[in-house]
Amino acid sequence: MESESFIAQGSGYRLRPLRLGDAKVLSEFAEDERYWLFLADGPRTPDQVKQLVMDSVSASVRPGARQTWWAVQDPSSRAVIGTANVKHIGEKADRNGSVGCTLAPDYQGKGLGTTLGWALIALAFETFKLHRVECTCAVDNDGSVHIMRDTYGMTYEGVRRDYRYTARGWWSSHIFSILEDEYAAKAKE
Repeated sequence: MESESFIAQGSGYRLRPLRLGDAKVLSEFAEDERYWLFLADGPRTPDQVKQLVMDSVSASVRPGARQTWWAVQDPSSRAVIGTANVKHIGEKADRNGSVGCTLAPDYQGKGLGTTLGWALIALAFETFKLHRVECTCAVDNDGSVHIMRDTYGMTYEGVRRDYRYTARGWWSSHIFSILEDEYAAKAKE
């Protein structure tokens, strides 16, 4: 039986290290068009999801890792309901990073992403000691724009235009950031 260790737990979620065995359930999400609505890198085949999980697990455990990936679980059932990550956390002196999460379609739109996103920002600052954290979202994802700007108090930096070509055409994203002193003030509210 695999370890049940976890890094964080909060209202409606539990984070534990991503494992190779998670590819099966993540592939099931990938079959649902709603999962890819605001994600640039989809849709993916089950083999592509398996490769992504293998790469993410490998990147998370490598010495000096510049990214860490977790499975998001429902805290009561322990079912995997998504993924979460902190990237660019290596030994670079600039201490910049990004956070992100995806949830199964049935868990979207219920506030869990908001709670989970703030928990990831907290991990980035408190555990990984970053100075600046960036979040991005699809240009048509008005819900995420509201959360990043109004709920998290992040600064809007602009649009990264047509930076990636996907199966659905050119992809653009809004970019938001928060600095460690801004996070500390917001966390006290």
